[in-house]
Amino acid sequence: MKKQSKSIRKRTKRSNSPINLIGRRFGKWVVQKYAGRKSNNRLWLCCCDCGVQKNVFESSLIHSTSTQCLRCSRANRSVGHTKSYFAWQRLKQSGSLPKEWWDFEAFIKAVGDPPSHNRQLARHDINKPHAQGNTHWAIPKLPLLSPQMRKRRKEQFILGNNILMKIRKAKTRDEMIHYMVAARKAGHTFDLIGLAAGLSRQRVHIIVTNHLGK
Repeated sequence: MKKQSKSIRKRTKRSNSPINLIGRRFGKWVVQKYAGRKSNNRLWLCCCDCGVQKNVFESSLIHSTSTQCLRCSRANRSVGHTKSYFAWQRLKQSGSLPKEWWDFEAFIKAVGDPPSHNRQLARHDINKPHAQGNTHWAIPKLPLLSPQMRKRRKEQFILGNNILMKIRKAKTRDEMIHYMVAARKAGHTFDLIGLAAGLSRQRVHIIVTNHLGK
Protein backbone atom coordinates (compact mmCIF):
# COMPACT_ATOMS: atom_id res chain seq x y z
CA MET A 1 0.00 0.00 0.00
CA LYS A 2 2.90 2.33 0.86
CA LYS A 3 4.66 1.53 -2.44
CA GLN A 4 1.53 2.44 -4.41
CA SER A 5 1.18 5.82 -2.65
CA LYS A 6 4.84 6.63 -3.38
CA SER A 7 4.40 5.92 -7.10
CA ILE A 8 1.33 8.20 -7.19
CA ARG A 9 3.32 11.00 -5.53
CA LYS A 10 6.11 10.56 -8.09
CA ARG A 11 3.72 10.81 -11.04
CA THR A 12 2.11 13.91 -9.53
CA LYS A 13 5.49 15.52 -9.04
CA ARG A 14 6.51 14.80 -12.63
CA SER A 15 3.24 16.24 -14.02
CA ASN A 16 3.88 19.56 -12.21
CA SER A 17 7.42 19.90 -13.56
CA PRO A 18 8.08 22.64 -16.16
CA ILE A 19 7.43 21.73 -19.80
CA ASN A 20 10.67 21.53 -21.75
CA LEU A 21 10.34 23.97 -24.68
CA ILE A 22 14.03 24.19 -25.55
CA GLY A 23 14.54 24.00 -29.31
CA ARG A 24 10.85 24.38 -30.15
CA ARG A 25 9.67 27.02 -32.64
CA PHE A 26 6.71 29.38 -32.05
CA GLY A 27 6.30 31.58 -35.13
CA LYS A 28 9.67 33.33 -35.47
CA TRP A 29 10.67 32.54 -31.89
CA VAL A 30 13.03 29.62 -31.20
CA VAL A 31 13.32 28.73 -27.52
CA GLN A 32 16.92 28.82 -26.21
CA LYS A 33 16.65 28.08 -22.49
CA TYR A 34 14.51 28.29 -19.37
CA ALA A 35 14.71 31.79 -17.83
CA GLY A 36 12.96 31.37 -14.46
CA ARG A 37 9.67 32.81 -13.28
CA LYS A 38 7.98 36.19 -13.10
CA SER A 39 4.62 36.80 -11.41
CA ASN A 40 4.18 33.02 -11.10
CA ASN A 41 4.61 32.60 -14.89
CA ARG A 42 7.44 30.67 -16.53
CA LEU A 43 9.81 32.60 -18.78
CA TRP A 44 11.84 31.27 -21.69
CA LEU A 45 14.73 32.97 -23.44
CA CYS A 46 13.79 33.05 -27.12
CA CYS A 47 15.69 34.09 -30.23
CA CYS A 48 13.79 35.63 -33.14
CA ASP A 49 14.76 34.78 -36.73
CA CYS A 50 16.18 38.29 -37.04
CA GLY A 51 18.58 37.65 -34.13
CA VAL A 52 16.78 39.55 -31.35
CA GLN A 53 16.67 37.70 -28.00
CA LYS A 54 14.00 38.20 -25.36
CA ASN A 55 12.45 36.49 -22.34
CA VAL A 56 8.89 35.45 -23.29
CA PHE A 57 6.14 34.06 -21.05
CA GLU A 58 5.39 30.37 -21.59
CA SER A 59 1.66 31.08 -21.91
CA SER A 60 2.33 33.68 -24.63
CA LEU A 61 4.26 31.10 -26.65
CA ILE A 62 1.74 28.30 -26.24
CA HIS A 63 -1.30 30.49 -26.99
CA SER A 64 0.48 32.32 -29.86
CA THR A 65 0.00 35.79 -28.42
CA SER A 66 3.73 36.32 -29.04
CA THR A 67 5.22 34.93 -32.26
CA GLN A 68 8.02 37.38 -33.06
CA CYS A 69 10.02 40.31 -31.74
CA LEU A 70 8.74 43.90 -31.78
CA ARG A 71 11.06 44.86 -34.64
CA CYS A 72 9.69 42.12 -36.92
CA SER A 73 6.15 42.95 -35.85
CA ARG A 74 6.63 46.58 -36.90
CA ALA A 75 8.26 45.49 -40.16
CA ASN A 76 5.18 43.41 -40.99
CA ARG A 77 3.06 46.54 -40.59
CA SER A 78 4.97 48.39 -43.31
CA VAL A 79 3.27 50.00 -46.31
CA GLY A 80 1.25 47.42 -48.23
CA HIS A 81 0.70 45.10 -45.27
CA THR A 82 -0.98 47.39 -42.71
CA LYS A 83 -4.59 46.31 -43.39
CA SER A 84 -3.55 42.66 -43.69
CA TYR A 85 -1.65 42.85 -40.40
CA PHE A 86 -4.61 44.26 -38.45
CA ALA A 87 -6.96 41.68 -40.02
CA TRP A 88 -4.50 38.96 -38.98
CA GLN A 89 -4.37 40.39 -35.44
CA ARG A 90 -8.18 40.41 -35.18
CA LEU A 91 -8.37 36.78 -36.25
CA LYS A 92 -5.72 35.85 -33.71
CA GLN A 93 -7.41 37.71 -30.86
CA SER A 94 -10.80 36.16 -31.68
CA GLY A 95 -9.34 32.65 -31.70
CA SER A 96 -10.28 32.16 -35.38
CA LEU A 97 -6.72 32.05 -36.71
CA PRO A 98 -5.66 28.58 -37.97
CA LYS A 99 -2.41 27.21 -36.52
CA GLU A 100 -0.74 27.25 -39.93
CA TRP A 101 -1.26 31.05 -40.01
CA TRP A 102 0.23 31.86 -36.62
CA ASP A 103 3.19 33.29 -38.54
CA PHE A 104 2.12 36.49 -40.31
CA GLU A 105 4.22 35.65 -43.38
CA ALA A 106 2.33 32.35 -43.77
CA PHE A 107 -0.95 34.27 -43.56
CA ILE A 108 0.15 36.74 -46.27
CA LYS A 109 1.32 33.91 -48.50
CA ALA A 110 -2.05 32.17 -48.21
CA VAL A 111 -4.44 35.14 -48.34
CA GLY A 112 -2.40 38.00 -49.82
CA ASP A 113 -3.08 41.72 -49.46
CA PRO A 114 -6.55 43.17 -50.14
CA PRO A 115 -6.94 44.38 -53.75
CA SER A 116 -8.68 47.56 -52.51
CA HIS A 117 -9.12 49.50 -49.27
CA ASN A 118 -12.81 48.58 -48.87
CA ARG A 119 -12.22 44.81 -48.63
CA GLN A 120 -12.60 42.71 -45.48
CA LEU A 121 -11.76 39.09 -44.66
CA ALA A 122 -14.67 36.76 -45.31
CA ARG A 123 -15.37 33.05 -45.67
CA HIS A 124 -16.80 31.37 -48.77
CA ASP A 125 -18.63 28.91 -46.51
CA ILE A 126 -19.65 30.56 -43.21
CA ASN A 127 -20.24 27.14 -41.67
CA LYS A 128 -16.54 26.32 -42.00
CA PRO A 129 -13.61 28.00 -40.17
CA HIS A 130 -11.05 30.31 -41.75
CA ALA A 131 -8.59 28.21 -43.75
CA GLN A 132 -6.73 27.99 -47.06
CA GLY A 133 -9.34 28.16 -49.83
CA ASN A 134 -12.16 29.31 -47.55
CA THR A 135 -10.81 32.76 -46.65
CA HIS A 136 -10.79 35.65 -49.10
CA TRP A 137 -10.98 39.45 -49.29
CA ALA A 138 -14.55 40.56 -50.00
CA ILE A 139 -16.52 43.80 -50.19
CA PRO A 140 -18.85 43.84 -47.15
CA LYS A 141 -22.55 43.75 -47.96
CA LEU A 142 -24.44 46.88 -46.98
CA PRO A 143 -27.64 46.44 -44.96
CA LEU A 144 -30.90 46.91 -46.88
CA LEU A 145 -32.48 50.30 -46.21
CA SER A 146 -36.18 50.75 -45.55
CA PRO A 147 -38.16 53.13 -47.84
CA GLN A 148 -38.31 55.65 -44.99
CA MET A 149 -34.54 55.54 -44.51
CA ARG A 150 -33.92 55.93 -48.25
CA LYS A 151 -36.20 58.97 -48.33
CA ARG A 152 -34.38 60.44 -45.31
CA ARG A 153 -31.03 59.95 -47.04
CA LYS A 154 -32.35 61.75 -50.13
CA GLU A 155 -33.63 64.61 -48.00
CA GLN A 156 -30.20 64.98 -46.41
CA PHE A 157 -28.62 64.98 -49.87
CA ILE A 158 -31.00 67.70 -51.06
CA LEU A 159 -30.16 69.90 -48.06
CA GLY A 160 -26.48 69.68 -48.94
CA ASN A 161 -26.86 70.24 -52.69
CA ASN A 162 -27.01 73.79 -54.05
CA ILE A 163 -29.06 73.25 -57.22
CA LEU A 164 -31.64 71.01 -55.52
CA MET A 165 -32.10 73.51 -52.69
CA LYS A 166 -32.72 76.23 -55.30
CA ILE A 167 -35.61 74.10 -56.65
CA ARG A 168 -37.09 73.86 -53.15
CA LYS A 169 -36.70 77.61 -52.50
CA ALA A 170 -37.94 78.78 -55.92
CA LYS A 171 -40.60 81.53 -55.63
CA THR A 172 -42.15 81.19 -59.09
CA ARG A 173 -43.05 78.28 -61.37
CA ASP A 174 -40.70 79.44 -64.11
CA GLU A 175 -37.83 79.71 -61.64
CA MET A 176 -38.55 76.20 -60.37
CA ILE A 177 -38.61 74.78 -63.92
CA HIS A 178 -35.34 76.54 -64.70
CA TYR A 179 -33.61 74.87 -61.73
CA MET A 180 -35.29 71.52 -62.42
CA VAL A 181 -33.82 71.51 -65.93
CA ALA A 182 -30.42 72.57 -64.56
CA ALA A 183 -30.56 69.74 -62.01
CA ARG A 184 -31.38 67.22 -64.74
CA LYS A 185 -28.48 68.46 -66.86
CA ALA A 186 -26.26 68.05 -63.78
CA GLY A 187 -27.18 64.35 -63.70
CA HIS A 188 -29.79 64.24 -60.92
CA THR A 189 -32.61 61.69 -61.28
CA PHE A 190 -36.26 62.60 -61.90
CA ASP A 191 -37.08 60.98 -58.57
CA LEU A 192 -34.66 63.22 -56.64
CA ILE A 193 -35.74 66.35 -58.53
CA GLY A 194 -39.38 65.50 -57.77
CA LEU A 195 -38.61 65.11 -54.08
CA ALA A 196 -37.00 68.56 -54.05
CA ALA A 197 -39.89 70.13 -56.00
CA GLY A 198 -42.69 68.29 -54.21
CA LEU A 199 -43.88 66.69 -57.48
CA SER A 200 -44.21 63.12 -58.71
CA ARG A 201 -41.48 61.53 -60.80
CA GLN A 202 -43.84 61.31 -63.81
CA ARG A 203 -44.77 65.00 -63.57
CA VAL A 204 -41.10 66.03 -63.37
CA HIS A 205 -40.31 63.84 -66.39
CA ILE A 206 -43.01 65.53 -68.47
CA ILE A 207 -42.05 69.08 -67.45
CA VAL A 208 -38.31 68.66 -67.93
CA THR A 209 -38.60 66.68 -71.18
CA ASN A 210 -40.98 69.21 -72.70
CA HIS A 211 -38.75 72.09 -71.68
CA LEU A 212 -35.60 70.45 -73.05
CA GLY A 213 -37.42 69.73 -76.29
CA LYS A 214 -38.14 73.41 -76.94
